[in-house]
Amino acid sequence: MRKDPPVNMGALPAKAGKLSSENYTASLMSNTKWRALFGALEEAGISAACSVKFIGEDKECEIVAHPRLFPPHPYIDLWPLNEYPLVEIEWIEFRRIVRYRRDNNVPAELVPQDIDAIRAAIESTGKRFPFEVSEDAIRVVGHVK
Repeated sequence: MRKDPPVNMGALPAKAGKLSSENYTASLMSNTKWRALFGALEEAGISAACSVKFIGEDKECEIVAHPRLFPPHPYIDLWPLNEYPLVEIEWIEFRRIVRYRRDNNVPAELVPQDIDAIRAAIESTGKRFPFEVSEDAIRVVGHVK
């Protein structure tokens, strides 16, 4: 017997949209733009590790596997975490050096990542993205406080 009620996947984006409108002054990314960003990375064959900050969360999550779009359209699969509505992404950051954690107290492996290629793939969509660029990372901002 199922103890938890089934999740209403249609209600999650609406709930996230309400949360974002209550806590942020502006939303800079739409579902269409997020889909274009992730689609461009996939089309370019770039398996980019990233850090993601979700609205309503205090800390960021490290994603070592390339994010995949998840049907229905307003969702993204951020393995090993879960599927999330695109509107819940406060920002996503691609770092030049990715830290891969290892077990048994072994120091993290530092792996270089070509953020210039990542940015070029994203810009190839022809859409304008809200980038914050530093020497070490590029960040795409979804919501501004």
